[in-house]
Amino acid sequence: MSYPDGGEMNKIIGLLTAWGTEDWIRPAIKQALEYCDEVMVVVTAWTPELKKFEDRTRDICKEYPQLTLLDYDVQKTATNHAICAALNHMLKNSRSFSPGNWVWILDADEFYAVVSHEKIKSIIENGEYDQISVESKFFMINMQRYLKEGGRSLFRVENAEDEFKPSNRWSRAAKKIYTLPREIGMFHYSMLTDTRRHRIRWHVANLSGGPQWDKIKWLDEIYPNYDLENEDYWIEENFKMFGIRSPWFNIGFIPDKNGRLFKYEGKHPKFIEEAGLPEIKDFRKRLVT
Repeated sequence: MSYPDGGEMNKIIGLLTAWGTEDWIRPAIKQALEYCDEVMVVVTAWTPELKKFEDRTRDICKEYPQLTLLDYDVQKTATNHAICAALNHMLKNSRSFSPGNWVWILDADEFYAVVSHEKIKSIIENGEYDQISVESKFFMINMQRYLKEGGRSLFRVENAEDEFKPSNRWSRAAKKIYTLPREIGMFHYSMLTDTRRHRIRWHVANLSGGPQWDKIKWLDEIYPNYDLENEDYWIEENFKMFGIRSPWFNIGFIPDKNGRLFKYEGKHPKFIEEAGLPEIKDFRKRLVT
């Protein structure tokens, strides 16, 4: 792609990591291929304990020759460094990793509407910003209830030394950040995927105790039982356990003024709509033992 004056447009490198996500990977790939100039994918278990969730994810990726599917064994890396190590591996193998181009983390449970992509492209072409922070709707139970979430997903490459650090932090401090508002930001479906994978990752991530154990307690006792018809009861139960009136166990995600989930009645990104996922009433019931 090029500008009318002949100059080169900034390219976007899409980085996609996945494991045990065969219900989500196809729409995720379609999104990445439509929104990015180059798509890099790593399909791997983050820990040996997650290998039991192996499914058709890798085979589905192979159906798309337009993307670059890389092998990478993150089990050779400390667990809390695993994802950023995989992201850096993709960068090192990217044809487009050069100054002026952008890196976009696109997980298999993160989706954007067309209007989001158009706004992101305009911000990149503007040239004023070097990072884009994307506010999101963090869905729980179904695609009609969510919490508010912030984050940072896109980074401009300044030189060949740029890379990701643990917790997916960009190694270069931002000079100027654009925040994409939640109204046109990300649709985050993490808690609608197989939460058994989350439990294993949270457990392995902090065997010494601490906040990860709060996550596991919440996932075992609150989330499976949370009743959308009786939210106030479960918000009170959550308060007894964690001291916060919210469906979540800490202040990292924001509920409405009453501590309840927000309601969403609009459309979802087209690749999610095409897959028929918004029709599912309760994603917790999709789990099989």
